[in-house]
This record gives sequence, C-alpha cells and structure tokens, in this order.
Amino acid sequence: MPESRRAAAAMSKTGQTEPSMLAAETNAAMGRAPASPKKVSQTGAAVEKIRSRIIDLTIPPGSRIDEPLLLKEFQLGRTPAREAINQLAAEGFVKILPNRGGTFVRKLDLAEIGEIVVAHQLVENNLAQLCRLDDETLADDLERIQSVYRVEVDNRRYLNITALNEQFHMRMNQSIGNSFFHDFAQSTHRHVRRLLVYLYTLESALPEQQDEQFELNVQQHDRIIEAVRDKDREALTEVLPEHAGATQDRLVRLLQSNTVAPFPVKLRPLVLPGN
Repeated sequence: MPESRRAAAAMSKTGQTEPSMLAAETNAAMGRAPASPKKVSQTGAAVEKIRSRIIDLTIPPGSRIDEPLLLKEFQLGRTPAREAINQLAAEGFVKILPNRGGTFVRKLDLAEIGEIVVAHQLVENNLAQLCRLDDETLADDLERIQSVYRVEVDNRRYLNITALNEQFHMRMNQSIGNSFFHDFAQSTHRHVRRLLVYLYTLESALPEQQDEQFELNVQQHDRIIEAVRDKDREALTEVLPEHAGATQDRLVRLLQSNTVAPFPVKLRPLVLPGN
C-alpha cells in the first residue's frame, strides 16, 4: 500500500460506521430497497453501540462496565441500563461478577482466543457442508457484500471490515434455514469480530504483512463466491475451513514476529471427526 494511502487509512480507523448505517450501505450495493424504518428501543440502540465499542476495543477486555457508565456515557435510565447489561451478558460480551462487585467485559487472553478459533472453525466446517447451493440469489448477494468489503479493506476501517465479513458469512448461514445453527454462528462471528480487530491492531505495526493478509482474505472471499456460483461443494469444503484457519495463522505470524508478548498457551488446529 502506498504511504499516502496508508496514512489516510490510519486516520480513518476511528471513523467507523454505525452498524445500522453500514447495513443500509450494503443493501444499496446489493440493489435492495431500504428496509422499512424499525423503531429501536433505547436499550436496543445502546446494546448495539456498546457491543460495537467492545468489538472495536474502545471498551477494553477486562474493563468494568456498570450502570453509572451507561447512565453517563449512553444516557440510559436505570432500567434500560440493567436490560442492556443483561443482554450483553447473554451474548457473552460481559460477565456479571457479584463477588467482584460489578460487570466486566469478557477477557481476551490466549485461552479465550483458542476457544473462539475452535468455535469459528467448527462453524465454517459445518457451513461448508450445509450451505444451500441451490439458493439462486446467494452468489450475487455475496458478490455485492464483497464489493463494499473491498472498499472498507482499502480504507482499513477495522470495525466495518469485521461487520461486512460477518454479513458475508451470515448470508451463507441464512441459506441453511436452521435457526439454532444460525444463532450459534452469529454469536461466534460476533466474538470473532473482536478477535479480528485485535489482530488487525497488532498487525498495524507490520503494514506489509497486513497488506498481504488482507489481500489473502479478499482472494478467499472471491474463491468462496466462485464455489457458490459454480455449485461446487468440493471447492467450498476446501476454502471455507482454510479461510477460518487463516485467523489462527494470522495470530501465529504475529507471535513469531516478536511484535507481541508470548502467550503461555499453545493453539492447536481443530481436528473434526472423520478428518
């Protein structure tokens, strides 16, 4: 990436788009009419904002998040504040710890990262087997999401990159038509987003390596779209696990680069039954 473009990208990282605005932008790229306005509760709007701040690490792992913070920073009343905390706890982003006298953002140490990596690989392995290749609009929808994804990658807007990556994979999960699997996949991808923002932030110290990794991500998305369009199950079962495994590979490269402190736990690749 040229220096001028890299500098502009660095300046844009804090200029993230709110999820609802990004969804509207993606719908426009996909040629869809804007969704009918939905009334969002005060609690729902606050949860979306707080979740985004946790994902983009503005609210760091392990930090305390309680009613006074929500009252001050998000102008919530006491009841909506409690509801927001309960919703975030249900999603696994915060833990309510009465013995420590408060609610804390979920940590992100290597043990936690290992759990996210395994869950992500499981989701993508299953998706490769279950994705409905007879969904006639799937390939076009993925291509249109990809067009917006490329723009956000070029601008290095980390939160938006992860949001679009989630949309890309959840559009495939939507084709399966299983609400239980959909909910598990969505929960997993939300936690993968926080991990990816963390990795992207660390990688910013190694711009050439980051450029290479993002280019690989874009290429893998293109291969996924091609497999879906060609209804090629074999190609899909090859590229989706490979794509999920790239997150772990990214972390390993960072550890080997000595740009981050070593962790005490080793990651091991996921081995599924029958493999």
